[in-house]
Amino acid sequence: MITDLYPPIAFGGYERTCAELVDGLRERHEVTVLTSDLRRNAAPELAWVRRDLPHLGLERREIPRVPKAAARAAAVTRRALEELHPQLVYVSGCLNVPQAAPWAAVEAGVPIVYRLSELWFASALYRGDRFVGYLLPGQRGVRRAWSWVVRAVNRHAALRLDPTRTSPAAISWCSDDLRARATLPSAVRPVLERTIYDGTSAEFASLPRRPSVQPTIAYAGRVTTAKGAEVAVRALASLRGEHAVPARLVLAGPCEPRMARSIERLAAELAVAHEVELVGPLEQDELGRLLQRAHAVVIPTLTHEAFGRVCIEAALARVPVVAARVGGIPEALHDGIHALLFRPGDADACAAALAATLRDPAGAQARVRRAFERARLFSASRFVEASEAFLEESAAVLGRA
Repeated sequence: MITDLYPPIAFGGYERTCAELVDGLRERHEVTVLTSDLRRNAAPELAWVRRDLPHLGLERREIPRVPKAAARAAAVTRRALEELHPQLVYVSGCLNVPQAAPWAAVEAGVPIVYRLSELWFASALYRGDRFVGYLLPGQRGVRRAWSWVVRAVNRHAALRLDPTRTSPAAISWCSDDLRARATLPSAVRPVLERTIYDGTSAEFASLPRRPSVQPTIAYAGRVTTAKGAEVAVRALASLRGEHAVPARLVLAGPCEPRMARSIERLAAELAVAHEVELVGPLEQDELGRLLQRAHAVVIPTLTHEAFGRVCIEAALARVPVVAARVGGIPEALHDGIHALLFRPGDADACAAALAATLRDPAGAQARVRRAFERARLFSASRFVEASEAFLEESAAVLGRA
C-alpha cells in the first residue's frame, strides 16, 4: 500500500480506513505500507510500515523541495519493489507525497489498484502533482517554465518517468457519486472498477445514550469552510433565534488557528459566542463521549463528501443526523428515512432540520432506529471482505491485461 499518511499519524477518516484494511488483510496476506516520514519519530516502529516517503505540504514554499522529493520517492519505491516483489500495489490518498512513488510502481509493471475516496485526490491523480503533472504536454505560461525545470531534473537516473504512457489499473471507488463525478487521467486505463463503501468500527454501536441537559449539536471533522463549519455556526444562530431552541454547538476536529479566529468572530457577530465550542481533534473514545451527549450530529459539507464516514459513526451511536445533500451522503443515509438532508450551504434549512429533529423526538428516534440498521451494513469487516475479493480479482485481471 502506498499512502501519504498512516495511523497514528492521521488527519481524518481515510487513514483509519487504510489501517482497518491493512489489519484485515494481514490475517491472510503479506502487506507492506509505504507512507510518508511526517512525524515519523512519533509513530511506533512496525515491521510492515515503512515511513520513508518525503512528506510535502501543499503550500508554495514547498515547491523548491519538489524535484529532490520526487527523486527520493521514486528511489524509495523502486527499492521496496525490488525487495518485496509484490503481486499488487494499492494506492490510497497520495496528495502529500510525490506521486512519483505510485508512478514508479506503474513503470515497474506491477498491477495497480487505486482506492479513490476523495474527489480532490481523484481529480489530482498525477495531473495535479507538482512533478509528474508537469511532465505532461500542454503546459503554458508559468507552468511551462516550471515544466522545463521538471523535465531537466527528470533526466536524472533516479527518475526518468514517463507519465504519458497508458497503463491498465483497477479502481476501487468509495461511492457511486464519486465514480460519476471524477475524471481519471488519460494515463490510467481502468480494466476493472467497483464501488466499495468505507467501513467503520462497530465500537460506537455499544455506547449508551447520555444526552446532555442542554440540546447539543455535534460537528465532527476538519473544521474548514469546505466542510461547512461556518454553515454550522450560522445554523446554530438561526436555531436559537428563529426556532427558539437553546442549543449549543461543539466543533470537534483539526482547526487551523486562522480558522479558529474566524469561527470565533462569526460566533460573536451572531451572538452565539458562548454556545460555540472548538474542542480540537478527538481520539475515538473522546469522540464517542461527545456522540453520547449529542442530541444531533450536523454534517454541513459545502463542496463534496465522497461518502461521509461520520454519518455512519453517528448512526451507530444512535444520534440523529442532519446533513447536507451532497456527494455520497445520500447513498449512506437516505433523506427522511435515516436522516434529514438539506441543500448545501443553506444554514436556514439546516436549522429547520435541526429544529424538526429536536422538537419531534418520536420521528427522530424512528429515523435513528432505521439508520442504525443501515449503518451496520457498512462494517469494517464487510469493507475488508469486499476489498480483499476485489484485490484478488484485480491481481488476476491485471495479470492478463
